[in-house]
Amino acid sequence: MGVDNPFFHRGAIRHVEDFVGREAELTQMLGLLRNGQSISLIGPRRIGKSSLLLHIGNASVRAPFQLDPPHSLFVLLDCQELAGSPPEEVYELLLDGLLDAAAQADLTVDTAEQPGTYRALDRALQQIYQQGSSVVVLLDEFELLAANQHLTPYFFARLRGLTTKYGLAYLTASQRPLFAITAEETVLSSPFFNIFVTMPLGLFTEAEAHELFRQRLERTGQILPPELIAYLIELVGLHPFFLHIAGYHAIQAINSGEIDVSLNQVTEADFQVLDGPIEVEAESHLGYLWQNLSPEDQHVLAIADGPTESLRQLEQQCLLQRVDNTYLYSSEILRRFVRRQDVPGLIQAGPFVIDEQRHQVWGNSRELSLTTSQFSILVRLCRHVGQVVRGEDLEMAVWGDVLVDDPDRLKTLIKRLRRAVDPFGNWIISERGVGYALRPPEE
Repeated sequence: MGVDNPFFHRGAIRHVEDFVGREAELTQMLGLLRNGQSISLIGPRRIGKSSLLLHIGNASVRAPFQLDPPHSLFVLLDCQELAGSPPEEVYELLLDGLLDAAAQADLTVDTAEQPGTYRALDRALQQIYQQGSSVVVLLDEFELLAANQHLTPYFFARLRGLTTKYGLAYLTASQRPLFAITAEETVLSSPFFNIFVTMPLGLFTEAEAHELFRQRLERTGQILPPELIAYLIELVGLHPFFLHIAGYHAIQAINSGEIDVSLNQVTEADFQVLDGPIEVEAESHLGYLWQNLSPEDQHVLAIADGPTESLRQLEQQCLLQRVDNTYLYSSEILRRFVRRQDVPGLIQAGPFVIDEQRHQVWGNSRELSLTTSQFSILVRLCRHVGQVVRGEDLEMAVWGDVLVDDPDRLKTLIKRLRRAVDPFGNWIISERGVGYALRPPEE
């Protein structure tokens, strides 16, 4: 990444001045923590959980809620370091973080107890509590700690006990809910897992997406025309990670001369310059998300329809979003990615997804109502997308080998099919004297 490119997406955002959005979530979280309430932050990979924990760990961010030192000490642990650790190592890291925070707040803590013990941690918390300070422990990648087989229900019960004795609160961040990430049922039964309020972290609002571009560009003097920003948001949706990817490649294209914005104007050709590199970089992340879906959820995502519980889970993973009681893909790049996947039982071609067994058709996530004859024609065209299907083959698909002296019957059926799949009827292209093809309409 060049130093003149204000967009970055290779790790968590660590500086307050670089953080954008999440005002509603921050207000709610800090209000709960001020009252001693523990929080379980749930969100999919790269939605910004680590960035949010780092941001909330900054004293200036917490100051309006009187959660800055010495009122409150925040201790952040990355549980990736603790995935296989015994309890003693966890206690020691907690104590080290606590002592560092206390020192920065000019609090006096006697460390006579042997480190690496629960007693040492308890003793330090007691001294801090007596000096009028509260403590919040931030646990990033918490699923790795919860699934640590060295940690028993007794260990987690002790962590819970600290909330009762000293008003300590926990803020955990994980991709899945707490009940889904523990190593054993006995661990889940610990009272520790009953103290949390669950908070989902999802997509940006549209206003936050625009604010991201405004803030990033403001400090560099770079310019992106409004039409280009609108296109990028339409392409990648409201996922902060993808917005950074989109902004990064837009700036790179401008700096390399591939796109000229000197007149503050862009063309369709400029948009096409960006599609390739953005999709290529997004591919690995989308592939990870896809591979971690069950076959049933892959099927539901492909048709953007199905059982309510599955739709809601996909919404929580920021793959679908609900708009006017209809579930839509969260981005155009996701829709394109899903269309390239092989989903058993489905035919995917152009804007159409066909479940041949259930006799259902969707056009860009909207279910279409077709007659049996119309369905047969569309299936044949979609099976040979981009190729011309001879009229005789289409007639055979509908009427078999029954001979009918009516040269216009296929034309009539095609005309009705185009109306039935509106606004995608222009995908059905007539090749005079040969047959029909399913392919993108000419601009």
